[in-house]
Amino acid sequence: MPITYIASCDNDPVCDAVESLLSQNGDVVRVTPKAVGDLRPKVTDCLVVGLGGAEDAYQLDLLDFGLVQFAGCRPPGPILEIAASGRIKIAGISPVISQRVANRVTGFTGPLPTIPIGDWGVVGLGTVGTDVARRAVANRSKVSIAEIRTPRSGILSELGVRRNSLDLLVAGSDVVTLHVHAGPTASPLISERELKLMKSDAVLINTSDTSVVDELAVEQALRSGDLSGYATDCPGPTFETPEESLVSAGKLVVTTNPLTNQIGAPQQIARFIETNLKAFQSGGQVQGLYEPVDFPVAGDPSFWSSRMSPRQD
Repeated sequence: MPITYIASCDNDPVCDAVESLLSQNGDVVRVTPKAVGDLRPKVTDCLVVGLGGAEDAYQLDLLDFGLVQFAGCRPPGPILEIAASGRIKIAGISPVISQRVANRVTGFTGPLPTIPIGDWGVVGLGTVGTDVARRAVANRSKVSIAEIRTPRSGILSELGVRRNSLDLLVAGSDVVTLHVHAGPTASPLISERELKLMKSDAVLINTSDTSVVDELAVEQALRSGDLSGYATDCPGPTFETPEESLVSAGKLVVTTNPLTNQIGAPQQIARFIETNLKAFQSGGQVQGLYEPVDFPVAGDPSFWSSRMSPRQD
């Protein structure tokens, strides 16, 4: 009988909910992240990876599992590297949290000095970016997207958006919102160069990862007036303790409350994970798979961008 292993530290509400749900109908074993390397799984076994624990515990110990299901919003770098290799199926939770991300992004525009019904630039057109773009269009904003891969047929006309290179997008948008995974081509994706291309009255929103934005450059741009506002729920060292003068001026909005802690989120995510595991074990369609990403070819609009990164699927 297939076994589902849950690797997480204590006090992980999502993994607690997953364990409670799965233990009713299957064989579930909970381990610490560092114990993953001691497991001897079969190709029919699954691993649910929680938020806590040392990232290096996952670097070499995943390949024997049939499916690795990450239970957090931002997968550790080693997990993305293995996913990019195509050697194993690794899934995230974007399909179940994309609406929550869209709500948060929209909420960020409240305290920020945004232009009403302005031009939006959405970087990354995966599940999350698609829902954010759809929400912006519904609010009567004009939306551009930057995406490293050719979007699926019909999605641009379906959403009513246009595609640009990253440079053109940041230069022409009143709101730039980032929805990509961390990676070598996005460390950072928005640097001093891209900030200088942006309008001085534009705002930047980052719900992707600390590494995709050069925080020191953002702080300098906020102070100098070259950037009107910045909002993030994944602050790095520069914004972990927000500068009060920037906050009080309405230029900086920072939250460290993960979406997985919202009311009802752990149970909702647990049900999604249960469905994904059942789909894998029955040979069905697993949702939220991380896909290997190639660089665009010449002639593709993203080819002329300074750099791009895998979208958040």
